[in-house]
Amino acid sequence: MLMGIDPGKHKCGIAILTKDGQEVFKDIFETTNLSKRIKELFNEYSIENVIVGNGTYADKVFNILDLLMDKKMIKFIDEKNTTYLAEQKYLKENPPFGLQFLNKIIKFKPQKPLDDYVAVILVEKYLDR
Repeated sequence: MLMGIDPGKHKCGIAILTKDGQEVFKDIFETTNLSKRIKELFNEYSIENVIVGNGTYADKVFNILDLLMDKKMIKFIDEKNTTYLAEQKYLKENPPFGLQFLNKIIKFKPQKPLDDYVAVILVEKYLDR
């Protein structure tokens, strides 16, 4: 299993995927609770690597992870375009009112944080390398 983390100052998206890219878990947690949640997820899932986005607050999240696991398990990946890709993934899974044609015209934007979707995208980018 692979864990993806979209680091942020106040909240982090976390996703767990199998090595073949199947999504098993995703959620958003407050950064202050990150250590506790990661420990819980490590107890629940057999995590082999943690993929962390290299953007905002990545160094702080790395410091938290460094206390919980071997550094060799932590992999950084470029966050370029991940927000856009997360929006597309979210809209595909949750089309607004079923009006996909109108969505292409008005460019509907999700009204919820997508940190969990970004975490999924980070793992998918890692798997595609």
